[in-house]
Amino acid sequence: MKRLLILILLFYFFQMQAHSSSFLMPRSVTHNATYELALDTYHIYRDSTTECSSYEYYVTPFYMQSNNSRSVARYFLPNNDAALNIQENGTGNIGSLWLNLIAPPGLFYSSTITLSPISKTIGAYFYGRFDIGSLCPDDARWYIKNAWFSVSFAAMQVRHNLHIKEVLTGDEVYGTIPGITTGIQAFNNPAWLYGKLSPFALKRSGVDDIQLKLGTNYYRNDNRNRFGLYLVATIPTGNTPRARFLFEPLVGTKHGAFGFGIMGDYTSCLGECGQWSILYDCKYRYLFAGRELRSFDLLENGDWSRYMLLVNAAATSVSFPAINSCTLAARVTPGSQVEYWLAFHYAYCQWNIELGYNLWWRARDHITLLGSFPPDTGIYDLAGAVMGTPISASTANISESAIGPNKAPSDGVFTPSQDLNTVSAAQLSALTNSIYLAFSYNDITDDGHPWLIGIGGGYEFVDRNSLAQGSIWGKLGIMF
Repeated sequence: MKRLLILILLFYFFQMQAHSSSFLMPRSVTHNATYELALDTYHIYRDSTTECSSYEYYVTPFYMQSNNSRSVARYFLPNNDAALNIQENGTGNIGSLWLNLIAPPGLFYSSTITLSPISKTIGAYFYGRFDIGSLCPDDARWYIKNAWFSVSFAAMQVRHNLHIKEVLTGDEVYGTIPGITTGIQAFNNPAWLYGKLSPFALKRSGVDDIQLKLGTNYYRNDNRNRFGLYLVATIPTGNTPRARFLFEPLVGTKHGAFGFGIMGDYTSCLGECGQWSILYDCKYRYLFAGRELRSFDLLENGDWSRYMLLVNAAATSVSFPAINSCTLAARVTPGSQVEYWLAFHYAYCQWNIELGYNLWWRARDHITLLGSFPPDTGIYDLAGAVMGTPISASTANISESAIGPNKAPSDGVFTPSQDLNTVSAAQLSALTNSIYLAFSYNDITDDGHPWLIGIGGGYEFVDRNSLAQGSIWGKLGIMF
């Protein structure tokens, strides 16, 4: 296990990026081991009243909310800056002219935009398990008698809000183009088909990916020790990301998956009514490729070059937004994911308390473009436009302007742009650590069906490549 954790950390640090990304895919709720395994794993395998049950059903209503808004903002913002400093004179990290923000003559547009992205998710996690061994004859082999199959998924609504705010600075003037007088309006330009920074909350509802498991258990030491192996597969349920907005809410994915895992526990009795258990689960999944729509920066022009202006070789004075040309279909392969769950469970008669830990790691997306940047297209020549003879500006970046010390350099001859930075549209590698505390009460119905009711809460600690989230959830279960 130590070697596995070291390997995960090495992969993670080698894949860390110093640049922003245009895409964030939060962790799948369906594959979150806390919702899947907390409380019910003990109820299935170690509660003495459940030994004769063949079917188990659990529902976990939950609410999650992220709180690392500063870290998420840096994930998206150019060069991982804390804010967008929009300056017409080229002294900020965004040159306003690229956004068609032009102040009256003799003045310069100047403002600061901050983002505080927050994600809220509400829904219910559904888990069903069937004991295959209950159908087998008594003389069946142990791995058949102890075989099981499970299905799980989450139905939920996700709400994302950038909480975008802008403060005018400097001359405190507005832009002169109707409908694009502020930075917030500029980043919601009606001419943009993709990549907008919505001033309003966005939401999406649906069913998260469906998880299937097939496994078997081996018991030893008078059934105090259990060790299990299983195969795990994912049926994708999501729609293709639309890329219309930065930080768009997503439910489900386009990626099927297959993997394997190990699970088990150790239990010790403490007197007539009490016992404690250590439970664990570790799984590896590989997520296959799927077709998605992503927004890319230009390779030679740095972060947020997708928001610059472009021109065609035949009409170098007529500019158009780069975001429409930089948003393309791509073959996205999320690749490897590893998850480890560990819980300490204490039971006293029908009362239970459980303390758990969950580690989750995912690799960075691998992206292959399925579309292409339009030919004979280059970056608009801001400085040349001032002189009345625009050509192209192939080495410009979005912080530059038409004048001043940070002037976008003009080309001598028209130079098309063509190389896109696939990493700029990738979900970067991420590593999270979660803890939770849960309580439950277990009993039996009048007709002999074991049931469970519980409540829990936890927190997921994370770096800037994912969402740190607090959560509260319940647990209802019954066996037949």
